[in-house]
Amino acid sequence: MNFKTTLIIIILLIAIGGAYYLFFRESPDDASTDEKPMIHQVYDVPRDQVEQVEISFADAAYQDLNLVKDTIGDWQLAKPFQADADSEKVSQMLDDILNKRVKQKLEVTELAQYGLDTPSISLSLWTKGGSPTATFLIGKKAINFSVYVKEQSEAHIFLIESSALDDLTKSPTDLRDRSMLKFNTETVSAIQLQQKNSIGCVKQDDIWHVLYPIEAKADAEEIETLLSELRALKVSTFEADGTDANVPARLEKYGLDTPRIRVVINDRDGTYTLSIGSALPAEPGTQEHVYVKVSVHQDAIYTVSEDVYNLLNKSVFDLRDKRVIDFQRTDTIRIEIKQANETTICTKNFDNIWELQTPTGKIKADADAVDDLLFGVDSLEAAAFVEGPNHNFVSYGLAPPSIEVAFTQRGEEKPAVLLIGNYIQDGTVYAKAEQSAQVTRVKRALIDKIALGAAWLRDKQVLNFHIDDAMRLTSTLAGEEPFTCQRLGTNWRLTAPVREDANNREVNAIIYELDDLMVDAFIADKSIPTDAVTGFSQPSVQLTIELRDQKVYTLQVGKTDASGRSYARFQHEPNLIFLLNAERIQKLKTPLEYIRISEQ
Repeated sequence: MNFKTTLIIIILLIAIGGAYYLFFRESPDDASTDEKPMIHQVYDVPRDQVEQVEISFADAAYQDLNLVKDTIGDWQLAKPFQADADSEKVSQMLDDILNKRVKQKLEVTELAQYGLDTPSISLSLWTKGGSPTATFLIGKKAINFSVYVKEQSEAHIFLIESSALDDLTKSPTDLRDRSMLKFNTETVSAIQLQQKNSIGCVKQDDIWHVLYPIEAKADAEEIETLLSELRALKVSTFEADGTDANVPARLEKYGLDTPRIRVVINDRDGTYTLSIGSALPAEPGTQEHVYVKVSVHQDAIYTVSEDVYNLLNKSVFDLRDKRVIDFQRTDTIRIEIKQANETTICTKNFDNIWELQTPTGKIKADADAVDDLLFGVDSLEAAAFVEGPNHNFVSYGLAPPSIEVAFTQRGEEKPAVLLIGNYIQDGTVYAKAEQSAQVTRVKRALIDKIALGAAWLRDKQVLNFHIDDAMRLTSTLAGEEPFTCQRLGTNWRLTAPVREDANNREVNAIIYELDDLMVDAFIADKSIPTDAVTGFSQPSVQLTIELRDQKVYTLQVGKTDASGRSYARFQHEPNLIFLLNAERIQKLKTPLEYIRISEQ
């Protein structure tokens, strides 16, 4: 390379560097991007004060947009058609553009080379008055991830981040509000489901009622859930916006001329209607959708998830209150179960401990069983309603009832009473609240437990003594030699069939198991099986424990039932039969040879 060529290259490099310095290099004073002013500061256009936005595009593939803020501050799409805009998305778009920093100002005479003679995007913003507060023309991209911009009334141009192109390149769908119904869930006073069998519900004094086809208390939770899900319903696709002049044909096309379901909601501010049309064909394994329209934009057709059809396809049974009896379980202090010749009474003492009254005195009740009873009855729902104004309660076994359960609540004189009648072959039972004429059918699982009376509610721990109070233990196992142990101080000693020190660990294990003996279930008095079934005449295990206070308890374990649990009882209460699981029985079956083995 000769000297002349080298000199030419050097001159070119200097020229390129000078051009870059003149046009693109930022001055030392402007080195920090964060120090540069934002567009809204330069042109005094705060986002919150913008009342109207117009965006036009040079590319015909995009539709020009006009957005207007309504009287309550929500954004509306006015062009290319009228629709609700998503105010949050519009505000975000405005934030994105107005918070861009003006990187550099350029004094130019020719706009064409910067793409500003025919800008790709024009953005006009109104804050007040009939004329735009500012109109920004956006041209070509420059280097350093910038784009040329000009405010229409000014001579100079400036550079901002090129992401402005993406911020403003929006379609109507991008900015539309996808909410279907904008009612106020707090002030809804009525809802109608118009279908083959229409249902109307009203809210009076904060209580929901079914108004037709029957008059009944409504299921408030079911209605509130329905309203909540309708309020959250979003558009999947914007199918049509009323461009077709033949509205009847279009409605017929989408199955909206005779909707499958129409829901009408009234709140304090107005009436809202949603109509459900036909379903869209869907590929296997994909989400199914349906055509819908709302009263706000009568000509617009949308699609939403088909879940909305399942949500609204309700029967009057679905919407009516299915609770059988109304009482406050947390305020209940007395439970009385009457059946045949047996009455079970359970009361809460001053220490909030439930006690069961028995012929021999009060015993501790099973707190979990009492809670299950209270919660179960409080949440007991009808599986079906027996319709008709005049009920023959005798035919349902409710006059008199086969079981009567009364719940006395603190501060109330009269208890809330549940009446239980005849069993039905379909696995349900007739039941009703004493003060109600409405007969219902309920599932029998809870009723079967109530029928057990004291057998269900009594404490499942059948012995309760201190381990150090055990003084003598006698064990007789079927097929094994019986033995007796006597406590001497802190140690145990065999007294029969031999006299020698016993294995303290094994004896104490039996004592601990007896002290903590929990039954699986008690057998109700009316269901006591015969000795041939229980096997108590020849028990598989018989354990006798004598305590320091001279109390003696003899546990007898008989045969197993179909579930693998063993019948058991104490000799001093022969009719109090209960079931023990196999694991507990195994822990009680300690043979003599283990008792004689010395501790290691």
